[in-house]
Amino acid sequence: MMNARQMPLAFAPQEARLAVTGLAGCKEMQKRLSEMGLHVGGEVKVIRGCVTGPLLLAVGKSRLALGQEMSRKIFVTPLQDR
Repeated sequence: MMNARQMPLAFAPQEARLAVTGLAGCKEMQKRLSEMGLHVGGEVKVIRGCVTGPLLLAVGKSRLALGQEMSRKIFVTPLQDR
């Protein structure tokens, strides 16, 4: 169930720092996302986001490019600046 601030990663603004709150899709996709460092409770930053084409993310010290379809299956909430 989504809360008011939760959204698919595909809709997150550029430069946003986000907490991963949910992963949708089949077990294989969830496993693949987890192996890439995306897991519930983890933090990501959108380096480059756009309506079409891949999103570029910072996950820890790694950089990932995710397609639109996959990024719609990752649910996030904004993190407050610390």
